[in-house]
Amino acid sequence: MDHPATRTAPDLLPDFCSGPVLLSVALITQLVAVLIMFVTQPVGAFFWERFALLSLYLQWNGLCGAAVLCQARSWLSRMPTWFVLFASYILLLGVTALLAEFSWMLISLLGWSSMLETDGRWSFVVGSLGVAAIVVAFVLRYFWVQHQWRLEVQAQAESRYLALQARIRPHFLFNTLNTLSALIRKDPRLAESLVDDLSDLFRVSLEKRHRLVPLREEIDTARCYLNIEQVRVGERLKIEWDIPDNTLSVPVPVLSLQPLVENAVHHGIMHRDDEGTIRISTELHSGGSGVEYLTLTVTNPVPDVPVPSQGSRLALTNLTERLRIAYEGRASLSSERQEHQFRIDMRLPVVGDVRQGVA
Repeated sequence: MDHPATRTAPDLLPDFCSGPVLLSVALITQLVAVLIMFVTQPVGAFFWERFALLSLYLQWNGLCGAAVLCQARSWLSRMPTWFVLFASYILLLGVTALLAEFSWMLISLLGWSSMLETDGRWSFVVGSLGVAAIVVAFVLRYFWVQHQWRLEVQAQAESRYLALQARIRPHFLFNTLNTLSALIRKDPRLAESLVDDLSDLFRVSLEKRHRLVPLREEIDTARCYLNIEQVRVGERLKIEWDIPDNTLSVPVPVLSLQPLVENAVHHGIMHRDDEGTIRISTELHSGGSGVEYLTLTVTNPVPDVPVPSQGSRLALTNLTERLRIAYEGRASLSSERQEHQFRIDMRLPVVGDVRQGVA
């Protein structure tokens, strides 16, 4: 994980090119105009005219500053956090200075200077810079606090992810080794295949690959797990796959499918006397704003006798938190218990800007 001091602009500054952020800038700027006007100016002659001019001036400053940070985002993204803060502060004050100078020239040209309670050009420019210095400092301080909070949340998600990634239960390992011991003499080829599957499963589980992988790799990992459980459970476990070819290359977080399959085996098949079928399917579909989504569905039969679901809920909660951090709230994990089956749907946006440090 990178040191916080080396984190870059996308982790610190919001996307000033986006509509919601620009709307927030406009609202904050207007709030500043209201506070300045009603705190410093008594209601009297030219009050509302001054308020309109101040609002226009501050909105101009706010939106032009946002445009500058929007254009500088790609450049700032290569810089450490301290430089991003310093450069953003200087850029915004520079924008304010230029707009203050230009605004004074325009106001003088239009003959509106009589409406302003100021001693002249330098008083207007310096006053604008003073207000901007305070407001920008508070805004950047807010971004810094948000940045530190986000780092803490990501660190917690990282710890949960590592715990989930390394979570192959000891009794699962012991049972698999016992199965291997019995198979070595009875069916050496099957035992060798089981060793290969167990090796692949542990390799994926123990490696610190905090990145996305194609769906086909996650399917291979799930198959390794299911092959082991198939030997242990026998004919009770049936698997159905419905994976269209156009979904195999979609990037998904490492160890996102295997926990769902494990949940289906341990809380579905293991507690049944007769056979049961686990169905795994994927589908690509369009969402809002032209973004494609991958929906991955796992269903399993409901046990004949109700069993405690605490372990199931813990695994699903951990996975939900991983997805929330990795996709910034754009992914979802939902579950539904029906009369004869339990269904889990994982919905992931097909995008390329998922945070590599968490996913």
